[in-house]
Parts: sequence; structure tokens; C-alpha cells
Amino acid sequence: MDIDQLCRTVRTPADLRNLPGYVAKVNPAEVGLRRVIWPYGFASETHCALTNCGTPHKAGVIIELDDGTVSNIGHVCGADADKFSSKFTLEMLKLSESRRRDAMLPVLLDRSALEQTERQVHGAYHEAEKWVRRVDAFTAICPEADRELRRRINGGASLAVVDVIERSESEISDLIASGQARNRADARYKEVEIGVVRGSAALALTEQRISSLWRRANALLAADPQIVTIAVLQKLFNESVHLPEDAKRILEACEAAKAFFAPANLALMSLLPMSQKGMEVLRALTMDKLDGSAVRPVSHHVATNADADRPLTKKQRDLQRKTAAIQRAAQRSTR
Repeated sequence: MDIDQLCRTVRTPADLRNLPGYVAKVNPAEVGLRRVIWPYGFASETHCALTNCGTPHKAGVIIELDDGTVSNIGHVCGADADKFSSKFTLEMLKLSESRRRDAMLPVLLDRSALEQTERQVHGAYHEAEKWVRRVDAFTAICPEADRELRRRINGGASLAVVDVIERSESEISDLIASGQARNRADARYKEVEIGVVRGSAALALTEQRISSLWRRANALLAADPQIVTIAVLQKLFNESVHLPEDAKRILEACEAAKAFFAPANLALMSLLPMSQKGMEVLRALTMDKLDGSAVRPVSHHVATNADADRPLTKKQRDLQRKTAAIQRAAQRSTR
């Protein structure tokens, strides 16, 4: 067993003193620090081996010196100017990075788990595609309702739909008598909640959001975690944790979309503040109309090239929208 492995087995001050090449006294003016091997935390105290310190402590690090011997010092004092100074700080940083790599690499080298994450992401993307098109169509067909809903969502306002009705004379008298209203004019009308618009999370579904999810999954699977810097490794590790959560949120938004586009919910939305024309359009809106007006991207399920599973670029989507608009105009002109 090499010294690094032996240092990881140290549990007591006695284990520390029994390490091969251990020295109990270190003069930092005579021998330099080669590296920090491993940290320790004991139940009882031990002494810092530095001759200009010697402070009792429970938490410290095992070090290797330039002459090949090993010893121990506190995890703070080593950075002092009269001890190992910036060399100690640098070696502690290397140790920290090493331990982080040891913790993250097994996760990022578990190919089956990463491929499962990729399947989750792709499944969420394919489910969300149709709802993204429907949300875009809704925004185009019912701009007044869309603006009102987004205004409330962004402002943290209630999505309740209310109707204003006139109170009865007895209600008005009771309000004035109880001091809740100053006069009959103030008490004449009241708001009655008709319902609350459901599934508003669907409006957060965008092509950019789901395409980003796909690209992030591809980047995670394509990376080699064994050759990247610690900063990139940390980012990859974070993605391995966050991607399944983000895919789950996309699927939750898809479930919300089912409630959002339900006939009863669309009928309720028609009572939001908007023009008469906007109300009529919303009341006549159906899923078939949404699907019929949505711009359908070229399905990458049937593509045969190497890019078949990649979302369309913005330029490709713009070209499809223009083509679809030209086709619709041509159809109208032939009627």
C-alpha cells in the first residue's frame, strides 16, 4: 500500500505516528513542503509538527516534505509567512480539487446513468414539441388573452377571473351599517370570482427552452470528464444533477398545458378583459384550430441525415414560417 492510501486510513494520532517516514518535528526554515497528502480529523488532540508552532489541534493535514519524509500540521497555520506560506495555500487548493474530482468522476463515468438522463431529456423534448407549437399558435391567435395572462404572471397577480355584479339594497344597507362602506355608491358593486385560469405554466414552454435542454444533454454525453479542468468538471457534474430535474419540469409544464387548453379553461379565459372580437375568437378556439395554424417544423423523426436528432436552428425555423405563410397566401388566392 502506497503512502497516499496509508494516509487515507489514518483515524487516530497513533495511526499518524506509525506512518512510514513520519517525523514529529519539522523546521520550515530547513525543509520545504512538497505536497499536502490528505486531511484528518481526530477525536483527541495532536500537536502541529512545525517547530515554530506546536499548537494542539484535532483537524489538520498530512504533508510530504522535500526530503521525502511525512508529517502533520494544522490546516490553518501552514499558510503563515514564517511557515510554508503561499506554497501551502496552493497545495491545499490542489487537494481540494483532487477530492472534488474523486467525488464527481464516478458519477460522470457512469455511462448507463448518463444515457438514462439523455433518454429522459429526449422524451421530454418530444412531448413538449407539440405544446410549444400550440402555445405559439395561441399567442398569435389570441394576443389579448396572452398579454393579459403574461402581465398577471409577471406581476405576481391572481389568475382569477371575476365578474362585477350589483349588490341588493339589503346588502348595501348592511355594509353601510357595519362601516365597511361610506355610502351607497361605494357599496353598489362587488366582484364575484367565476374561476381561476389553470395550467398557466404552459406559457413558459418555448422552443429555446426545450432545444437548450437537448443541447445540454448532448454536451454532457460528448464530454470526456477525465481530461477537463476542474471548473468544466464541476459544470458537467452540475448538469448531470440538473438535467433530470429540468426534464421533469418540462413534462410538468406539458401536463399544465393539457389543463390550459381544456375547453372549459379557454371559455373562462374569454371572460378576461379584452375586446369583443378577442372574446369571440377565444370562445371559438379549439385544439384542432391551434394545430392547424401552428407552424410545423420538419420532423427530425423522419430525417435520415446525421443531424436528424437536432432541433432546428433559428434560421431554419424562420424559413419554415415564411414558407408556410406563402403557402397559406397561395391557398387563399385560389379560393
